[in-house]
Amino acid sequence: MCWRRAVLGFGCLLAIACDDPTWPPLVGPPILRVTVYTSGPDQDADGYFVIVDGLAVMTIGATAQWVDSTVHVGRHDVQLGGTAANCAVTSPNPVTIEVKAHTMMTATFAVQCVSTHGDLHITAATTGADLDPDGYGVCVDPYEGYYGTSCTYGQSIAVNGAVTVNVNAGDHRLLLQGIASNCVVSGDNPRVVRTSVGNTTEVALSLTCATLPRLHITTATTGGQVDPNGYSVCVDPEYDYDDDVYCSGVPQAIGLNGTLTVGVPAGNHTVLLNDVADNCTVAGANPRSVSATASDTTEVPFSITCPPPGSVHVSTSTVGVDVDPDGYYVCIDRSPSEICHWSRHASVNDGFTFEAVNAGAHSVVLQGAAGNCTVSGDNPRTVTVPSGGMVDVMFSVTCVLAERIAFSQDGAIAVVHADGSALTTVTSGRAPAWAPDGSRLAYECSSGNVEICVVNPDGSGKTQLTTESPQAAGHPAWSPDGLKIAFSSTRSGVPELYVMHPDGSNVVRLTTGVGFQGSPAWSPDGSSIAFDCRVDAGNDDICAVHADGTGFVRLTNDAGRDYAVAWKPDGSRLAFATTRFGADEIALMYADGSGVSRIGGGLAGSEPAWSVNGSQLAFVGSVEDCGYYDCYTYHVIFVAGADGSKIQQITSGNEAHTPAWKPHP
Repeated sequence: MCWRRAVLGFGCLLAIACDDPTWPPLVGPPILRVTVYTSGPDQDADGYFVIVDGLAVMTIGATAQWVDSTVHVGRHDVQLGGTAANCAVTSPNPVTIEVKAHTMMTATFAVQCVSTHGDLHITAATTGADLDPDGYGVCVDPYEGYYGTSCTYGQSIAVNGAVTVNVNAGDHRLLLQGIASNCVVSGDNPRVVRTSVGNTTEVALSLTCATLPRLHITTATTGGQVDPNGYSVCVDPEYDYDDDVYCSGVPQAIGLNGTLTVGVPAGNHTVLLNDVADNCTVAGANPRSVSATASDTTEVPFSITCPPPGSVHVSTSTVGVDVDPDGYYVCIDRSPSEICHWSRHASVNDGFTFEAVNAGAHSVVLQGAAGNCTVSGDNPRTVTVPSGGMVDVMFSVTCVLAERIAFSQDGAIAVVHADGSALTTVTSGRAPAWAPDGSRLAYECSSGNVEICVVNPDGSGKTQLTTESPQAAGHPAWSPDGLKIAFSSTRSGVPELYVMHPDGSNVVRLTTGVGFQGSPAWSPDGSSIAFDCRVDAGNDDICAVHADGTGFVRLTNDAGRDYAVAWKPDGSRLAFATTRFGADEIALMYADGSGVSRIGGGLAGSEPAWSVNGSQLAFVGSVEDCGYYDCYTYHVIFVAGADGSKIQQITSGNEAHTPAWKPHP
């Protein structure tokens, strides 16, 4: 007898006696518990159904427990269903359970499963000559997959080996794969085999291999400097995407004066002699084609000559200004398919020797010279390296002053050579303008407010010239004599043109109520300043005033937008951006605003800037860059001839604006 206590309310205890330990009284609702125990192999992976009073209420694992606390008091029929064909319930099924209040009643089921599998014991007995060295593959129940034949059960087997494969009982197809072309399987392949539950079926495979034809490969090496490591032989190499030959199998070693016999299937083959030293030459074709017939031996002789290598002494001599700071790169081409077999970095004035260069003709090239530097003579140039000797190669380089362009890029002032090389960042800011002697840059700086600053080209010596807060100053432009800086300021409430001394003193206002918009540009003689103006509401044009603020004149009056003027160094023409021909492009006009003409067939872009000698224009254009999901357009700096020819992009990757050529000192 056992005793349980049930708490009723807050203070009353009720003692309940129970004689059956399978349904002990509990505090709470009645509970039905179902427990399943499964034994044996190949158990049902998806379990069974719990059926209560004819209704399937739950799935339960092969060995698991399920509890129902919503069952009603009374008699219930509990059954286990959904057992696999190889499994049987060995306990009573169904069972009747009397569920009482405050009790847990348990229905227990035992399931016994038996195996559904059998074994295939497969042996491969191989006789004859030239047995397959890598054995075979056993494929049970093959089927055609996406990449060819696939196997339901697969395993490797040695040429005289045995494997055991566990499979479902029943009939199966057995295929032996990977059989060498000189070997034959006796009987059907594939063949049907049968196995029964719990038993092992013996499958004996018999193969016979015939004697293969032989390739007798020999090497004969002569010369004064041979490779002590010898060579390697590759039979039937393959070709990669670039049509370069490579050995897909395992190469076999052969000595400098060695022999190697290889069995191959009858037919045509290719033999490659690999690992030949640079100073050695193989006579005849390599790789070479050979034909193997029946069981004969085919001779494949290789003759290798290894003369002593020579050397190449390279010298570089650089004169002029703006020499290339990172030097050059010297490359010796061994063959058209193997560029730069010998290579190294060279300083602008350097001398060094390439050792162990094959005797014979070679091409030597000096690479990496800056755009302002010219290599004298042929480049590349052909030299003949003597066996055991040295050949001298001299590269003379002359560098001239490099044209430099300052511009703003993503909130920083940068300087780049006109060929797009040697990019450097100076400081943060926008809209750079060079002093006439190239010693300083005026630009828009920001310290919470846009102001005018000057800085040295190396980023040192920054000085703020204006204090406009809460207004703003911008668009600096240095006068040709270097004594003034023109700029835009809103200190009067609207943008107007001002000039000041290079130290920020003596600020003088030049315009009043003429619609000044910005981008001042000094005439080469310093007498006038052209600028963007808006005399008529909504119409952007080019205007000009004398350097003292007198003589205001409107240079353009077109319905299209005219802006961003730049004065040609000889004073003869003005370049400006306009939309009068459609999209933004660079156009030309005379200093009085007449003779507007397009450049070539139309030079798309804006913000033009003349080179120092007037032969080129830098300008801003747009490029499109496409990522994985979409494309976007951003602005970069281009350089073109004054006639619109030879357009070259010199910046990339970031928004770039306001190019300015550095004056020659």
